[in-house]
Amino acid sequence: MLVKKTIESAEIAAAIDSMADAIAAAHPKPDNLVLAGIANGGIPLCSLLETALSQRLGSSIPKAVIDISFHRDDIGQHPITKDVQATQMATDPEDSTIILVDDVLFSGRTVRAAIAEVLTIGRPYQVELAVLVDRGNRRLPIAANYTGIVEDTTPEQKVEVTLDPANPRSSKIEIIEP
Repeated sequence: MLVKKTIESAEIAAAIDSMADAIAAAHPKPDNLVLAGIANGGIPLCSLLETALSQRLGSSIPKAVIDISFHRDDIGQHPITKDVQATQMATDPEDSTIILVDDVLFSGRTVRAAIAEVLTIGRPYQVELAVLVDRGNRRLPIAANYTGIVEDTTPEQKVEVTLDPANPRSSKIEIIEP
C-alpha cells in the first residue's frame, strides 16, 4: 500500500475551526444543540469540535455517541467490532438539533445507519451532518451540512484519519492507494 497524500495537523485544525465557525453561525444560541459522534471515527472529532464550538458560543455543547452496529446494511460482511461504544445520548433527542459527526463521508451508508439509530431513540427537531473529510463516491443521496476538507478519491483508495484530542499535533489524514 502506498500513501498518496498526507494531510497534516495544521490543515486539520484549520478545517475543524472552519466547521466550528459555520456551526456557530448557523446556531448562535446553542439551546437544544447536541453533537453526536458516530462510533468509532466520529468520537474524537466530536470532542475536538465541541471544544472549538464551546469557545465560540461561550457554553459547552452536550455530546452523544451513536453506535450504528445494528443498523448497518452490511452486518454479514462486517461483523460488529468489540471496541464499538454503545449509543449514549446526552439529552432527550426530542426537539433537539442533533449534529451527527463523523471523520469521513464516503458512500453515505454510515450516515443512513446513524439516522436510523437516532430515530429509534426519539424524534429530533432536526438532524445535520458534520464531516471532517468528504471523499465523494456517494451511493446514497446524503450531503454534509458542514465539511472540513474535500478530497476527491477513487472507491478503491482508503482514507485513514488519526485524531488525538489530547495531542492534536499528532493528528493526520492519509489517502492510501491499494
